[in-house]
Amino acid sequence: MVIDKIGNTNKILNGDKIQNPKTREISNRSGESDSVSISNEAQKAQTIAQVTSYVKAAPDIREDKVKEVKEKLAKGYYDDPENKILEKVAEKIADALIRA
Repeated sequence: MVIDKIGNTNKILNGDKIQNPKTREISNRSGESDSVSISNEAQKAQTIAQVTSYVKAAPDIREDKVKEVKEKLAKGYYDDPENKILEKVAEKIADALIRA
């Protein structure tokens, strides 16, 4: 069950160790130098590939959220009749079933 993978975007948006090579010069034996330029499209493709790998590596289940909900269940947080959370959850489930 995928709840949310947005939590890992800070790592992606902050650019943790994402390198964007632009030009690299290589000297050959005759003393001449060659250069390689990477286009903007290629740099974007590299960034997209790195972001995709981060997202694929992210867990499908956010353990911290699961733990938080389990603790609330154990403490009876959702059992309080004044708490409107159960009503909201029931409405969302009903809406999902109606749309399906």
